[in-house]
Amino acid sequence: MRKLSIDNVQPGMINKKPILGFLGQVLLSAEIKIKPNHIYYLKQMGVSEIYIHDDLLADVELPDPVCLDIRSDSRAVIARVMKDLDAAGSDKKGLAIREKDILTVVSRIVGALIDNREVINQLSDIRIRDGYLFAHSVNCCIIATMIGIKMNYNIKTLRQLATGAFLHDIGLVAVPEMILKKPDKLTDEEYEAVKKHPQYGYDMVRSSNLYSEEVGDIILQHHERCQGQGYPRGIKAEKTSELAQIVGVVDVYDALTSEKSYRDSYAVHEAIDMITAWGEEYFNPKVLKIFLDSTAAYPVGTPIQLNNGDGGVVIENIPGYAKQPLVRLLYKRDLTPHPSPYNLDLKKVRDLHIARVIGDGELVS
Repeated sequence: MRKLSIDNVQPGMINKKPILGFLGQVLLSAEIKIKPNHIYYLKQMGVSEIYIHDDLLADVELPDPVCLDIRSDSRAVIARVMKDLDAAGSDKKGLAIREKDILTVVSRIVGALIDNREVINQLSDIRIRDGYLFAHSVNCCIIATMIGIKMNYNIKTLRQLATGAFLHDIGLVAVPEMILKKPDKLTDEEYEAVKKHPQYGYDMVRSSNLYSEEVGDIILQHHERCQGQGYPRGIKAEKTSELAQIVGVVDVYDALTSEKSYRDSYAVHEAIDMITAWGEEYFNPKVLKIFLDSTAAYPVGTPIQLNNGDGGVVIENIPGYAKQPLVRLLYKRDLTPHPSPYNLDLKKVRDLHIARVIGDGELVS
């Protein structure tokens, strides 16, 4: 399979990865031959790229740390939670009727990741425009838990981390929608309203049976930064919980790689470069190192060009080698098809590295 911009998808191509709607429903199943109405519908939903079948990459699979059913059910639960909270009015007691559902999906996510702990984190879900908050909550839960496993947390702590990550942005339900979806830069007053969402979320969870000090700290502190640059309290690293610092890194990563009303999404390698540049000034160095070591800068299916001009597609990522994946070289230096494609393990060669991601329109058929 390979990743392809929706603008370059053609009828007759085969979709290789299910696409979920914001409520967790399957919009387009895998192995479906794409029709013109599919393309139109996906564009209307804000889907920017999908994974399609390629005969030269027929053996390549995109590993997902959790199965489709868990992703689907988790999105549906967080969507119901947000709807219930919004309908609960000023009391914001909407969590009460969803506590069991939340604990169930969190337990399933933690269990799946423990069983699949060696899978590297790589952006694998297809995003839709209106489902950002729900997909973001699930993605942050998954990635934060993956980091927690690599930090050797016990099962109780992993469940607290996963619960806090799953619910970290519920306070946004108390922020006016016109602010959250504003296509332009926020005013100072509007930004101050957004900065209150960690406190709103903390207050909502504080009155529920889901609350623990660990979960509360994640929700309240996930926007705090190491040198006190964050919000809502501007506290430094020594006063911020490690679990909140994990969710802080993950929250930034997933937000950068998601399309927003005011900007396009960043490519994964661009987001990683930005987070690396902010470094220890913003993020816990131990957490940052584990995140970077276990996150693929170039997800499977990404078309790339090496510094020598040869082009190919990423076919496998190895933990600890985020920028040195296994690639299948398919194109010569002029990006015309290579007569004898072959695999190259970049971690085994010193003089070659990925120079850039290739745009769909650059390839010569």
